[in-house]
Amino acid sequence: MSRSRKVLYGIIMALLVFAGLEGGLRLAGFRYLRVTTDMEFNYPRPGFIKAFFEIDPELLYRIRPTVKQRYVDLTWQPRFDLKIRDARTFTAKPAGTVRIITLGDSSTYGVNTPRPWPRRLQEILERKIGPGRFQVINLGVPGYTIFQGRRVLQTRGRRLEPDVVVIGFGWNDHLLALGHSDADQKVGGATVVSLRNLLARSRAYQGLSWVVAGLRGAAATRVEPGGEGDRPVEPLRRVGTTAYGEELEKLVRLTRELGAEPLFFTYPIAFQVLADEGLDPPDWVALTHTGRGDSLGNLIRLHGRYNDVVRATGRKLGVPVIDLDALFATLDRHELFDAPGGDLIHPADTGYDLMAATIYEALAAVSGR
Repeated sequence: MSRSRKVLYGIIMALLVFAGLEGGLRLAGFRYLRVTTDMEFNYPRPGFIKAFFEIDPELLYRIRPTVKQRYVDLTWQPRFDLKIRDARTFTAKPAGTVRIITLGDSSTYGVNTPRPWPRRLQEILERKIGPGRFQVINLGVPGYTIFQGRRVLQTRGRRLEPDVVVIGFGWNDHLLALGHSDADQKVGGATVVSLRNLLARSRAYQGLSWVVAGLRGAAATRVEPGGEGDRPVEPLRRVGTTAYGEELEKLVRLTRELGAEPLFFTYPIAFQVLADEGLDPPDWVALTHTGRGDSLGNLIRLHGRYNDVVRATGRKLGVPVIDLDALFATLDRHELFDAPGGDLIHPADTGYDLMAATIYEALAAVSGR
């Protein structure tokens, strides 16, 4: 047999094996949507992130364009090129309109409600000032960190022509990282990403990803410097506290370069309710944020450090800080969240109402209205 025939025979056999494997896995109902093949996030619901997102060369990942996914108590149907919450297509900013864009994660995107706080803020502005004067664009994306939020503003900000940028992160940022922080993630160029997203539809490719994931095992043990003096070394996080402050400063510079006014808010959570009642957090909280068997108190202190970075950066750069964390702490968090037995991260309707009203007051103070 000639060499060319051998090569052709080998190719045909490989294709037959691939087709047989593909068909067999499809008949068996096998699915493993590990679309973030080269990306390692310690996400509490990995099956959700793999089914809901796809890789993006600029933003690390984005919501799939046609996904309809039930999560917590909300059906997400993203639209627009960012797959953001708002269904409108944004063109040039109308004359005389103040445009506010909101950067954040699922608490900004909106969970447990069809009316997230940015939509409620829009309603307050229209009720108190009148329609057409203000336009609120919700750029929150579930699971995003401040690193990704800064990339969103960097790549989409100029054409959105913002006048005010409201910035609120600090939960996903302190997720323990599986091998790589957000800044160290290697995604590849647009062509590579498109090819990977295409391959991810193949059951054979999904099967290979499943095998590789099993071989890679548990989280890596890399650590990042914890700071000066006797401060202990921190586990590697998606965005460490030092990097968090640096990203906040980058966001402020970028916002001001766009001619917009930045506003920060601290990130409220309801885990103190569990501590007050002597309850333990869900297992995934310790495993994804503080480490196996770590205490609820450590989680609360960890989250507090990120809010402290927001406050310190606001003082340093002259950015108004809407201290929602401190405000929520003075009120009954049972009412503001579905606590203690429900969602301790995303507010209930009363919590979203309070966020919108408080952010409105801050905007009014900044604008002098």
